[in-house]
Amino acid sequence: MSAVPAKKVSVSQLFTQQVVVNFVVVALLIALGALLVFKVYAEQYTSATALGFIAAVYFSFIVFLPAGTLFASRAEFAKGKVVVEESEKTGATAPIPDPLMHTAPLGVAFAAAATALAWAVIYGFGWTPSPPAATLTAMLFVIPYAVIVRLNIFRDLEGLAATGPFHGKKVASKTGHVWATYVIPNLVFQSIINLPLAYRGFWQAAAAIADRAGPGMVPAQALAPDFAITFMFVCSFTFLAVVTHTASDMYEGEFGYDGHARGINGFLYFGLLLLMGLGLGVAVAALTQVLGVQVVAFPVAMVMKFLVVFLAVWVACRLGVGWTGKKFNDAMRLAA
Repeated sequence: MSAVPAKKVSVSQLFTQQVVVNFVVVALLIALGALLVFKVYAEQYTSATALGFIAAVYFSFIVFLPAGTLFASRAEFAKGKVVVEESEKTGATAPIPDPLMHTAPLGVAFAAAATALAWAVIYGFGWTPSPPAATLTAMLFVIPYAVIVRLNIFRDLEGLAATGPFHGKKVASKTGHVWATYVIPNLVFQSIINLPLAYRGFWQAAAAIADRAGPGMVPAQALAPDFAITFMFVCSFTFLAVVTHTASDMYEGEFGYDGHARGINGFLYFGLLLLMGLGLGVAVAALTQVLGVQVVAFPVAMVMKFLVVFLAVWVACRLGVGWTGKKFNDAMRLAA
């Protein structure tokens, strides 16, 4: 029995789908982050808290998410789910060479302008937005994000269709490519999100025990759950981003997977990532107990937080590239 051909969507329909899906996912992340920042530490809530939260969201998702959306769109095209309609053609003969470097400058400009506007409204009118108002304001990232994606998605996919599969320039070094385009951008992106949250969280934890341990000392018991949750979130989110990026790069022929192993179920993989985060938290808790560490200096806690973010990004990139390569080879064998 012949396989049922995949239903194709136009680039315009794909654009709408991608924006809606990404907005829903990111809105949930923003809401969870707001719950942490505004509820758990509500006694220190100020206008600066609200503006800092809004700025972190804008500089994270307006700058980095458009490129991720282009890679996800390329992955959908590679699966045969997208067709470039005649009315959508721009005359492009090749996809955008480097989506992140192409979209990031405009993203930075939009994020800076949006943050400046929020600053002017908050401080110009002497307004301290309530936590729900600050959260909803942060979610306005979707407007400039959608604008940047729309400015690029038609040209990018038409160019990809024009060149066809496996016609991209092969990278000189797969390792160098992964570090330059996967690890470093995701590390910057996740640091913008997680380090401000860590600063606030550790500062509050230090303030709670300042009368007993002195100023600037973070209780060691606060580290294990924070590191575990950070690893789970960062690793899982980065893994998803890397999967679409890798699928796009392999379809273009920039690099391939030379092994013959089969990729395991994706949900099982996410379960393993969560177990890794749990294991990290248990290891940190056990180590502090064995060493008798009760408190750590605030700068040390921040450095450790960064190292956890780095570890999570690095693991996600390595595992994401390997898993996608196996799945890509499986798909090629089925198509042969």
